[in-house]
Amino acid sequence: MLRKFLWTGLYAALGAAATMASRRAASRIWRIATGEAPPAKK
Repeated sequence: MLRKFLWTGLYAALGAAATMASRRAASRIWRIATGEAPPAKK
């Protein structure tokens, strides 16, 4: 039971970190490519 909980926590943490890193990279690429801020969610 504990191993399953730890695995789920690790998986969630890595997924969140990957999402944050990809959003930062996409924003940086957008700024370089267009010279303006990326569109914001409303």
